[in-house]
Amino acid sequence: MSRHDARSTSLRRRPARTIPATVTALVLLALGVGLVWAAVERLARGSWPAFADQTAAWVAAWTWGSVVVLVVSLALAVIGLVLLIAAVKPGQPNALTLDEGSSDGAGVHTEVVMTRRSVAKLATARAGQVDGVDSVSTVVSARRITLTVKTPSQQSQAIEQQVRERVTGALQAAGLAPMPAVVVRARTQSL
Repeated sequence: MSRHDARSTSLRRRPARTIPATVTALVLLALGVGLVWAAVERLARGSWPAFADQTAAWVAAWTWGSVVVLVVSLALAVIGLVLLIAAVKPGQPNALTLDEGSSDGAGVHTEVVMTRRSVAKLATARAGQVDGVDSVSTVVSARRITLTVKTPSQQSQAIEQQVRERVTGALQAAGLAPMPAVVVRARTQSL
């Protein structure tokens, strides 16, 4: 991806926290469905469902100073704080910078990035070309690319070195700047 206009929006977007939002939405939806179902039961039959009566009696027995109320309140406060922090703090950038960019005579800056998924696919493809490598799994972060290779060979250190050299060369040729550290772990598997 590249950008040629004078906008200040970076191509290194930080994804929204969809997992905490989805979990919270599902919990609230389940709670809402349960409450609506109990209210419909109350309206249709004239009495609350058995689980609602038992829950109400159980909750009514608590006092504000009881240990159960304090523990539940503290747990809900911690869960709420964690969800709030997860919602406010953006995710990690989803792209790595390929070069420092360039500027033409008119002052327009060009930014070029490569998504983490693309970096992982490139690293996996180059590592898979090394003789003796059966399978590769790759994890890409902002500062490190971790490759786990499976090989039937007993020369795992030599294969680690070859994979590291091949992947580093491919990433340098792509122009990643700054260059992330390439970590290779070889796992020997029996035939």
